[in-house]
Amino acid sequence: MPFAFPSHPGLIAPLWRRWPHRFDALGCAIGAMTPDIVDGVLGVFRGDLGQWYGHSLLGVMLLDVPVAWLLTLFASRLPRLRDIPRAPPSRLISSIWVGALSHVLFDFVSHETFVLLLPWHAYARVFPSFWYARWFELRTPFYKEPYPIGPHFTVWLVLSVVGAVMFFSDFGREEDRAS
Repeated sequence: MPFAFPSHPGLIAPLWRRWPHRFDALGCAIGAMTPDIVDGVLGVFRGDLGQWYGHSLLGVMLLDVPVAWLLTLFASRLPRLRDIPRAPPSRLISSIWVGALSHVLFDFVSHETFVLLLPWHAYARVFPSFWYARWFELRTPFYKEPYPIGPHFTVWLVLSVVGAVMFFSDFGREEDRAS
């Protein structure tokens, strides 16, 4: 959960770059970070920063989308972000939803646990047993249990680097395909 920016917005950057008139770039980016923001704030109160309601379908709809909407409205008034083209409200909400859902789906393949159906079902092991191998563990602040390092962590690391590169590069820009 510690690196929501730039990895998560970067992984969906090609979407808003390819179709800039269909998506609100700021809404997608903030929506893609919001599951970690929501669970980070909630984690302070519950004493654990692991995935929780912000990473569930229920949380996406009831927590992430409203929080991301407020954050997007606030961010769009910041001087450096004011010039980003804005979409109508319906497109903004759908862009936020796409961003938040993309975060949850990318975390599905890059985390050891999966809480998509929380509160009804949590931590289902959906991958083969090798996926949950623990090569070693690290004690990290704000986590109750040591953080496992294994195959899922490798995927997380690769996706984080790919997301950062895609966020800061021109990959997927509409005008690049015109030439």
